[in-house]
Amino acid sequence: MNAPGGTLRFSVIVASRRRGRSLKRTLRAVRQLDHSAFEVIVVGDEAARSAVDEVGAGWVRFVAFDEPNLSAARNLGISASAGEICAFLDDDAIPEPTWLAHHQEALITRDAAASVGYVRGPDGIGFQSRAALVDHEAETHELALIGDNPCVPELPSGRAVKLVGTNMAVRRDALAAVGGFDPAYRYFLDDADISLRLRLAG
Repeated sequence: MNAPGGTLRFSVIVASRRRGRSLKRTLRAVRQLDHSAFEVIVVGDEAARSAVDEVGAGWVRFVAFDEPNLSAARNLGISASAGEICAFLDDDAIPEPTWLAHHQEALITRDAAASVGYVRGPDGIGFQSRAALVDHEAETHELALIGDNPCVPELPSGRAVKLVGTNMAVRRDALAAVGGFDPAYRYFLDDADISLRLRLAG
């Protein structure tokens, strides 16, 4: 998982609390990613530690944290990571093998600070999240896109592309510029907040 020359290096960060069983499935899927340049960091409780010991020994770094604060957990993961880009997954998500490759393509071809992808629901068929904008009242607005190629949409004033915490990648320097995730958002609206602050930072 070392980065060859010219390849962006990712840090995959997963925050987990009281979901060791689903975390094991997530880590098994991460192990199958078709990308050579990434590290994996799990921030979590004792259930997460046990999952890492069982399926991630030797290739997953564990950071202990047992508080109900997703933003704080992600910030710990960022602090422990070394990658140029931080990619975030939930502890019940199953990424496709090309997940990081798609984020890398978007970040390179569009020179973007962040990228976000669609999220399918638990049945693997319907969508849980598609392209959307978010405004300063945390209202979402559908974003109609054509095709599957990475794009940078035109953004109306006061709106940002809505990042989704379980399928987003953000450049480390962009996260540093906005101070990371705001721990005041312990769970809900954390991704909307970071979306808007990244947009304001340019």
